[in-house]
Amino acid sequence: IGGSAFYNCSSLTSVTIPNSVTSIGEGAFYGCTGLTSVTIPNSVTSIGDGAFNGCSSLTSVTVPNSVTSIGSSAFSGCSGLTSIEIPNSVTSIEDYAFEECSRLTSVTIGNSVTSIGESAFYECTGLTSVVWNAKNCSTSGGFGSQVKSFVFGSEVEKIPASCCSGMSNLTSVTIPNSVTSIGNGAF
Repeated sequence: IGGSAFYNCSSLTSVTIPNSVTSIGEGAFYGCTGLTSVTIPNSVTSIGDGAFNGCSSLTSVTVPNSVTSIGSSAFSGCSGLTSIEIPNSVTSIEDYAFEECSRLTSVTIGNSVTSIGESAFYECTGLTSVVWNAKNCSTSGGFGSQVKSFVFGSEVEKIPASCCSGMSNLTSVTIPNSVTSIGNGAF
């Protein structure tokens, strides 16, 4: 699906993407404010920069196990999203990927994620719970001060520098026996 293919199609309410599609281009559904649901098939390997940017009515998205990267600002401004699960196939979450997803309350990070870009979860003011399964991630992306619960999965080996920095409302942290290093300023 090419860049800006459905740009600002504000009356579009649902999309079913067929199994023949392998990539969703830059800004493909940018500004589709009426879009409430989208089915991404297992054939898709990449979600481009700003692909669903500003889709404020989108309430749920299932990222399939085929996706390896989530582009910059891919879901930025999707203020209707309440939870997101990053599958184990994803290795990178780019800058501002979920910026201003204000109703997002929980996030699960898959075990293959090695980098989370700058401000990936910036202004996700409702985000209170994070489950982190990334085994060897080098950057954390900043989750905000409102996070209350942070669980590191049973296979996590490395807690990145500044991972939970500034989480002034954090009341619960779970660190498994598998962790061998905790980065500078992690907490």
